Amino acid sequence: MLSIFPLAVEKFHQILNLYLEPLELKSGEVQQGVGMVETSLTSEPPFCDTFERISIDTFPIWALGKEISKEDGIDAMKKYMTSRFWFTYRRNFSPIGGTGPSTDQYWGCMLRCAQMLLGEVLLRRHIGRHFEWDIEKTSDVYEKILQMFFDEKDALYSIHQIAQMGVSEGKEVSEWFGPNTAAQVIKKLTIFDDWSNIAVHVALDNILVKQDALTMATTYPSEDAVKLIMENGLVEKHYTSTVPANGTEWRPLLLMIPLRLGLTSINSCYLSAIQEFFKLPQCVGIIGGKPNLAHYFVGIAGTKLFYLDPHHCRPKTSKFFVEKEQQQQSSGDSTPEKVEKIDDNGFHELEDLEPLPSQTSDVYTKMNDSTYHCQMMQWMEYDSIDPSLALALFCETREEFENLCDELQKTTLTASNPPMFEFLEKRPKYLPKFEPYTGVSMKIEMKEFDDIGAANSKIDEDFEVLDVSVEDAETGAEADDVAEDGDSEIVEP
Repeated sequence: MLSIFPLAVEKFHQILNLYLEPLELKSGEVQQGVGMVETSLTSEPPFCDTFERISIDTFPIWALGKEISKEDGIDAMKKYMTSRFWFTYRRNFSPIGGTGPSTDQYWGCMLRCAQMLLGEVLLRRHIGRHFEWDIEKTSDVYEKILQMFFDEKDALYSIHQIAQMGVSEGKEVSEWFGPNTAAQVIKKLTIFDDWSNIAVHVALDNILVKQDALTMATTYPSEDAVKLIMENGLVEKHYTSTVPANGTEWRPLLLMIPLRLGLTSINSCYLSAIQEFFKLPQCVGIIGGKPNLAHYFVGIAGTKLFYLDPHHCRPKTSKFFVEKEQQQQSSGDSTPEKVEKIDDNGFHELEDLEPLPSQTSDVYTKMNDSTYHCQMMQWMEYDSIDPSLALALFCETREEFENLCDELQKTTLTASNPPMFEFLEKRPKYLPKFEPYTGVSMKIEMKEFDDIGAANSKIDEDFEVLDVSVEDAETGAEADDVAEDGDSEIVEP
């Protein structure tokens, strides 16, 4: 029965596109409606709740360090969520690695969540905290950030690059990622982003060592760190890394803390800590989800967690943000020359000739980016999320990092017993020496990751290896991959 779903969905797309293409729609409303129907067809989370079901007593809402009060109203939260990047499944992009899949549907949800988290980090890095999206007006910086996530093999944070970098973490292309794998891949890819110059520290074993994070934030990629080599043999200029004269300069720091807050379900004792986490100004969200369904969590109100859902499949965006069009200048004769031509049926017809170069001008038209911003509000109860998740915090400056360390010890880590993770000033002697990841000292092609080892450490997801029952072992349950299915509670404005 399930095997017919992909065929049914594909047929649905063919019929739908036949009717919609002539309309040349300029808004994302119809596309989002398509996603909702497709979600139903593929047994993805249904859109069943209404926006009004969120009670007024759920205020205040805390969203990525921003407080939304009762006076602000629920519309303020809707606007805030709409302003975040929303990366979802796509189809019909160029095959990954040349011969791999051309869609990430059914396997790429955690990869898309990693994109959303990283997109929020880049918005803060280049535009500022709590970015507000305006469909009628975008900046060059915003467009540049979004282009880095397009489904093209030469876009740095594309599904192609993330999936192929996952091979170095032991994940085959089209294999589901866990939160830790997503964090490790983000750490490796940001090495090539000299424009953003972000340091990524992944704290393993439920321990955040302050000195390790400081070391990572003041260490730059090595001069011979691996560069991304495209099919034409060239290296994208803004992907290359440079090394400053000294290693004391602060690099904006993304902290990722993979955790498992329970065995098969999240422990209720951590609710207060999660609530405090979303109050931190440095908070950039949580990647995790429900069983088999990864989500990007951006806020909390009481026991309700607000999230962006990648489980909506859309066609690949065909072009980057601007495209050149040849148009005639308004001055002079605006009628193009015509030439008589005999068509395939023997009829005579007139065909427009291309205007002469002197008659043309370059016109740049902005692509519709509405499918990269969600118009719907979605939430789920705290006790329904999977215990395997990763916290993310972004510190633009050294001062922000110091403030974060103080706040973690005062509020977040004291809000639960036991604390979500351990905070240490210095690395204990019983732990191996910390080696900051600075890239791979060799040049390779992005399609050949089989020879790359783990990032200066063989620790991958061992923090999630648990004692399981014989029944779990027989079913092949893994700690990192979510093993059960479930529905989502979603609210729609």
